[in-house]
Amino acid sequence: MNISIVERVGTDPSNRRTAAALRAEVLASVSGFARVTIDFHGVRTVSESFADELFAVLVEENSPEWFREHLHVVNASATIRETILETIADRLSGEFA
Repeated sequence: MNISIVERVGTDPSNRRTAAALRAEVLASVSGFARVTIDFHGVRTVSESFADELFAVLVEENSPEWFREHLHVVNASATIRETILETIADRLSGEFA
Protein backbone atom coordinates (compact mmCIF):
# COMPACT_ATOMS: atom_id res chain seq x y z
CA MET A 1 0.00 0.00 0.00
CA ASN A 2 1.25 3.47 -0.89
CA ILE A 3 0.05 6.62 0.87
CA SER A 4 0.95 9.90 -0.83
CA ILE A 5 1.14 12.67 1.75
CA VAL A 6 0.79 15.44 -0.85
CA GLU A 7 -2.36 13.85 -2.29
CA ARG A 8 -3.90 13.32 1.15
CA VAL A 9 -2.94 16.49 3.02
CA GLY A 10 -0.99 18.84 0.73
CA THR A 11 2.55 20.18 0.50
CA ASP A 12 2.92 21.52 4.05
CA PRO A 13 1.00 19.32 6.51
CA SER A 14 0.78 20.78 9.99
CA ASN A 15 -2.49 19.67 11.58
CA ARG A 16 -2.56 17.11 14.41
CA ARG A 17 -6.15 16.11 13.62
CA THR A 18 -5.22 15.35 10.01
CA ALA A 19 -2.16 13.39 11.15
CA ALA A 20 -4.25 11.38 13.62
CA ALA A 21 -6.71 10.43 10.86
CA LEU A 22 -3.83 9.45 8.61
CA ARG A 23 -2.29 7.40 11.45
CA ALA A 24 -5.57 5.49 11.82
CA GLU A 25 -5.52 4.78 8.08
CA VAL A 26 -1.92 3.56 8.30
CA LEU A 27 -2.80 1.22 11.15
CA ALA A 28 -5.80 -0.16 9.26
CA SER A 29 -3.66 -0.65 6.15
CA VAL A 30 -0.85 -2.42 8.00
CA SER A 31 -3.23 -5.15 9.06
CA GLY A 32 -3.86 -6.05 5.41
CA PHE A 33 -0.38 -5.48 4.00
CA ALA A 34 3.12 -6.45 5.03
CA ARG A 35 4.35 -2.87 4.64
CA VAL A 36 2.87 0.57 4.05
CA THR A 37 4.89 3.09 2.04
CA ILE A 38 4.45 6.71 3.05
CA ASP A 39 5.50 8.89 0.12
CA PHE A 40 6.60 12.48 0.69
CA HIS A 41 7.10 13.32 -2.99
CA GLY A 42 6.09 16.96 -3.46
CA VAL A 43 5.92 17.73 0.26
CA ARG A 44 7.93 20.83 1.18
CA THR A 45 7.70 20.79 4.98
CA VAL A 46 5.97 19.05 7.88
CA SER A 47 5.33 20.57 11.26
CA GLU A 48 6.66 18.96 14.41
CA SER A 49 3.09 18.41 15.60
CA PHE A 50 2.13 16.59 12.37
CA ALA A 51 5.26 14.39 12.52
CA ASP A 52 4.70 13.69 16.20
CA GLU A 53 1.05 12.72 15.77
CA LEU A 54 1.67 10.54 12.71
CA PHE A 55 5.04 8.93 13.33
CA ALA A 56 6.09 9.36 16.96
CA VAL A 57 2.75 8.11 18.30
CA LEU A 58 3.04 5.04 16.05
CA VAL A 59 6.51 4.32 17.43
CA GLU A 60 5.43 4.92 21.03
CA GLU A 61 2.35 2.71 20.74
CA ASN A 62 3.92 -0.09 18.70
CA SER A 63 7.74 0.03 19.09
CA PRO A 64 10.61 1.13 16.86
CA GLU A 65 10.93 -2.43 15.56
CA TRP A 66 7.27 -2.46 14.50
CA PHE A 67 7.78 0.87 12.74
CA ARG A 68 10.81 -0.42 10.80
CA GLU A 69 9.00 -3.62 9.87
CA HIS A 70 5.70 -2.12 8.73
CA LEU A 71 6.43 1.39 7.42
CA HIS A 72 8.62 2.60 4.61
CA VAL A 73 9.09 6.37 4.28
CA VAL A 74 10.19 7.50 0.82
CA ASN A 75 10.99 10.79 -0.92
CA ALA A 76 11.35 12.74 2.33
CA SER A 77 13.83 15.60 2.21
CA ALA A 78 16.64 15.72 4.75
CA THR A 79 14.70 18.37 6.68
CA ILE A 80 11.54 16.27 6.80
CA ARG A 81 13.49 13.17 7.86
CA GLU A 82 15.16 15.20 10.61
CA THR A 83 11.79 16.51 11.84
CA ILE A 84 10.38 12.97 11.95
CA LEU A 85 13.38 11.55 13.79
CA GLU A 86 13.51 14.44 16.28
CA THR A 87 9.83 14.13 17.16
CA ILE A 88 10.20 10.39 17.67
CA ALA A 89 13.21 10.96 19.94
CA ASP A 90 11.36 13.69 21.85
CA ARG A 91 8.26 11.53 22.38
CA LEU A 92 10.29 8.51 23.49
CA SER A 93 12.19 10.71 25.95
CA GLY A 94 8.92 12.00 27.37
CA GLU A 95 9.10 15.51 25.93
CA PHE A 96 5.90 15.21 23.87
CA ALA A 97 4.11 12.82 26.20
